[in-house]
Amino acid sequence: MCSLGVASLLLATASAAAANNQSSGSIKATGAVANTAPIDAYAARQKADHARAEGDRKINQERRKYLQSEGRTQSTFAANGVSLASGSAIDLLVNNRAIAKEQMSDIRYESDMTAWEYDMSRTKAESRSLIPTQDYSRESWSDTLTNPVFVIGTAQKAISLFGRE
Repeated sequence: MCSLGVASLLLATASAAAANNQSSGSIKATGAVANTAPIDAYAARQKADHARAEGDRKINQERRKYLQSEGRTQSTFAANGVSLASGSAIDLLVNNRAIAKEQMSDIRYESDMTAWEYDMSRTKAESRSLIPTQDYSRESWSDTLTNPVFVIGTAQKAISLFGRE
């Protein structure tokens, strides 16, 4: 009867060791670095918004400069008795207006291209993700058999088996 109890104890110990060793692996994340993608995306969005706002400011500045020039030209023509109804005086005003519109379009294009570059930076930053490298290690049998938690748990199972006999 005693040999049966010792055999049961050894069988319980071996089965508990096998069961515990099955799940005794651990996954460790290594190479993890801070993910700055959200901050980079936010900064790029702010730069794009700033580029667009700066473009609007320069366009408004160009518009004011043109309107002031047009007002000076008209007042100069009026002071010299030049009719603005037709002829070269009107052509001059129309040409100046076309040049001003072209300059404003160039400013808009440049600011949109700068903003587009920042938008692309933002998109790239948002698409980056942190994929940590994983290292899987499995504890050896000797680590399992010397683990105090394993030894105590196995002893408790063995004692409960002896109590039933």
